[in-house]
Amino acid sequence: MKRITFLLFFLILISGVHHLAVASDAFKDFYRHARLDVFAPNTIKNPRFSAHRGSQAYGPENSIIAFEAAGRLGVWAIETDFRITRDSQVVCMHDATLERTTTGQGKVTDYTLDELRRFQIKEVNSTVIPNKSYSITTFSPSDKRIPLMDEYFDICAHYGCVPFIELKEDNGIIALMLASIKRHHLEGSCIISSSDITLLEKVRKAGCRELVHLINAKVTALPQLLKMGNAALAFNIKDMDKNIKGKYIYGKKNPSTPRQLVSMCHKLGLRVCFRAADTPEAARKALSAKVDYLPTNTMWPARMEE
Repeated sequence: MKRITFLLFFLILISGVHHLAVASDAFKDFYRHARLDVFAPNTIKNPRFSAHRGSQAYGPENSIIAFEAAGRLGVWAIETDFRITRDSQVVCMHDATLERTTTGQGKVTDYTLDELRRFQIKEVNSTVIPNKSYSITTFSPSDKRIPLMDEYFDICAHYGCVPFIELKEDNGIIALMLASIKRHHLEGSCIISSSDITLLEKVRKAGCRELVHLINAKVTALPQLLKMGNAALAFNIKDMDKNIKGKYIYGKKNPSTPRQLVSMCHKLGLRVCFRAADTPEAARKALSAKVDYLPTNTMWPARMEE
């Protein structure tokens, strides 16, 4: 009898633990999606900074260190680029070749993932990162390895940052990316960008409804973006005070200021950003134009108080 009682108690205990685990997972998913609010208002008190290739003030571009730093600094989104290896592993890398940002040489697609692991990310001299505050010699070898796509998604999910992905090619990346987004329970919380609108159309044809974002957009692309739905675009405008009349004519609309251009796009149901907001002043001016988010190489929320 004691044996049966103990067995029943054990089964009840296991069942309770299972239900607690399910509830815990459900809470984590709810909390994750609550934080990854792609459409929250973009304000001075709560600026929507997208850290371009991570926080490059604290680590080399597209490195684990830069991604982690961006998360700790409380940015809204972490931007990266995807490339694919010879054995179909997706890694975070801007260039198609290795020379500029790593100790390797040749194309990413020429190597398997294990072969890429022999190389390390190196420090890149850049004039757009004036506030760099790190020395790469202090990082461990594991910190300097080329990140995997899944590691990037793990970091975004951990810190509650929107994954902001730039596609430069397909070669199987889109299918692998969408599967990873699903595995990480990040559906509806990502932005998928490209300067190639045909890649964004492929994303839509694959059944993905994430926000798609066209880089360096022209108004001639508006009909295609409107057809895709849930779309955004980045105009190559740096000066918020510039007269742009005659450069962005769409139908009967002929905006003369960046703010009027943003308003025109908003009325069409599109989201908008401009070029990098790399100083508090530039960020404030972009916010005054009512942009939806702020791509940046050097900013994070606390810097708005400078």
